[in-house]
Amino acid sequence: MTLPAIEIPSLRPSLLDAPFPGTELPDLPAALDEVRQWIDAAEEPLGDGASRWHAWPDRPEFTPIYGPVSLNTGAAGIAWYANAATALDPAHAARASRAAAYLRGAWRDHADDVYFDLPGTGLGHYGGLAGIASVFVGLGDRETAVAILDEILRRTGVTGGRPFGWTGSNALLGDGGIVITLVDASAKLGEPRYLAAAVTAGLGILAEERPDGSWPGVSASSFGMSDDIALEGFELGTIGIGYVFAKLAVATGDPRFAQAATRAAAHVAGKSTVVGDAAVIARTGGDYSFGYCTGSSGVIRSFVGVFRATGDPDHLEWALRFGRGILRSGVPGRQTRGNAYVFHQCCGSAAVLESFVGLWRETGDPLWLRAAQAQADDLLIRSIADARGRRWYSEAHILPTGTLKAEVGHQVGASGIALALLHLHQALQPDTSGATPRLPDDPF
Repeated sequence: MTLPAIEIPSLRPSLLDAPFPGTELPDLPAALDEVRQWIDAAEEPLGDGASRWHAWPDRPEFTPIYGPVSLNTGAAGIAWYANAATALDPAHAARASRAAAYLRGAWRDHADDVYFDLPGTGLGHYGGLAGIASVFVGLGDRETAVAILDEILRRTGVTGGRPFGWTGSNALLGDGGIVITLVDASAKLGEPRYLAAAVTAGLGILAEERPDGSWPGVSASSFGMSDDIALEGFELGTIGIGYVFAKLAVATGDPRFAQAATRAAAHVAGKSTVVGDAAVIARTGGDYSFGYCTGSSGVIRSFVGVFRATGDPDHLEWALRFGRGILRSGVPGRQTRGNAYVFHQCCGSAAVLESFVGLWRETGDPLWLRAAQAQADDLLIRSIADARGRRWYSEAHILPTGTLKAEVGHQVGASGIALALLHLHQALQPDTSGATPRLPDDPF
């Protein structure tokens, strides 16, 4: 059976060699400048060169679950995007500096934060100190990064009920996210004690393997669901835990981690639905999500990580299957059930854009770059742009649902969407070296 070729739709209709009236879209630099306006609308100067950011400019009193300093929704995410955006305009460096100044004075106050009733999550990559440390590593502030990472090491075994970890959870939302932060920091800072701590925690996670080649992640009860539900997503379960093992395997050369990553990948493949050359995986509730926290983009990240660790091209082919699954669903150009009104990095369309750009960088196949361009157009079509700037009113899978919020953070908000658009803009330049720093959970 010959499968039909994948067609990438044009979302920029034209007639007589000109955009059809009412369909015009800005180029990426212009769109990014409009996003900057929205991010700046959330800034609150604090003096002494420091600023904090309100998560949602429409409602400055709104407090997101992950608080004001985190990579998810706070100043760390602002600093991360602003630092990357200096490649487009050096003026962004001043914003990164103001966000970093606030973080230096505030991170200690949030070390004991708890999210979703999971102990120790204030130390994590997504909501806490590990993510903030990754930002300071990227900013080149060794002193602050080391201070934060050493505080994490000092708290090993203090929370979470296990001697080797911090949260009691193996998933990237918990200990797994701290492990990948430590792995990357050890390499970039030349500090072997961080890798040693990561290996110890990784071996502890490895020992909790289930007979089916999966690992317990975040308890579903933390999200108000039945505790007998096994969460599989990149942030929440085996999909991400396989990526953790892959990072450890690359860093150490230890075959135990490479073999564990392979078993995790086999488990994920076994849970997938394959149709022709494409694959999807159902999230809890039966929907097919395409973001990375619980959907296909997270599976792509995981399989690319396992490919890097093992060199087995079958893992890369699985990543491509999941990419084709997104395309064969009709994306870009439509939103399927499970993806409606979800635009940001964590759960939505920006994660898909990152996946397409990443698969193009990994393979050189122009299909993925064309898909990325159409996905970026889809994002621009679904945004609001006026005198206040460009923003996206987005739903979320994990964070408070039922109200579309135009937040400004990295994983949930305009900074992360802008970063995905920036990555595409860089890919389209004659020099496609892609020098923008990447976070530990980003294999591209």
